Amino acid sequence: MKNKFWFALFILILPFTCYSEETVYEYSVHYAGLPVALVKISLATTDSLQTITLESTSRGLVSALFSIENTYVSSCNTSFLPFYYWKTIYQQNVHEKKVVLFNQQKGSITIRDLLAEKVDSLHCDSPIYDIISMTFSLLADLPEQKQYICYGNYRIWQLNAVKSKTVPFLYQKKNFKCYEYRINSEIQYDSKISSKTDILTNNIFKNKGMTYYWISQETPHLLLKAKYKRFPFSIYLYLTDYFTQ
Repeated sequence: MKNKFWFALFILILPFTCYSEETVYEYSVHYAGLPVALVKISLATTDSLQTITLESTSRGLVSALFSIENTYVSSCNTSFLPFYYWKTIYQQNVHEKKVVLFNQQKGSITIRDLLAEKVDSLHCDSPIYDIISMTFSLLADLPEQKQYICYGNYRIWQLNAVKSKTVPFLYQKKNFKCYEYRINSEIQYDSKISSKTDILTNNIFKNKGMTYYWISQETPHLLLKAKYKRFPFSIYLYLTDYFTQ
């Protein structure tokens, strides 16, 4: 049974090995005014498939107190609906290796915990994103308002994104006009499965929480800044560089 799973996963991954283009985005994460982590996101595309890889590492004084080496991979169709989502977590006392398989037609979500050798499943009748693919779908569409259904940490989330206003933004000594998006998050279904989890999965969205994205109007549409409202301090994400290779 285990061999069948790895063979199926190999078949899924095989088409992603040859990419026509890869764009890399580098971000700095700040908390309480201090830089605490680096995030590198790469988007690799072919004519029909897109794979997003996010790597996060702790930095500065935080790295001595709280080590983070996390990797997330989301492989999607051209609309950023995922086929599978993979995460490998090495963070303090939390170690995880999980693969989430999405069957968009049947509405099934299968979560395989590779360390615990455990399999769980959820069901969702709507097209469903993961945490990372939802952001890239928003960047691609720039809707006035859109509701996203999103999987994260054994929960189904409802995310309501609204383009609230246009604001100026200075990035690398260049002035940008940005759309400000306000994103309300709410748990639509909670499986009640207990799980220690990583900083990204646990902090991107909160039940009845609020997130803000600042996205450049001009192409390529860049996520220049994000704000995740938390107590007592909000988490900020700042774009530091991007390039295509």
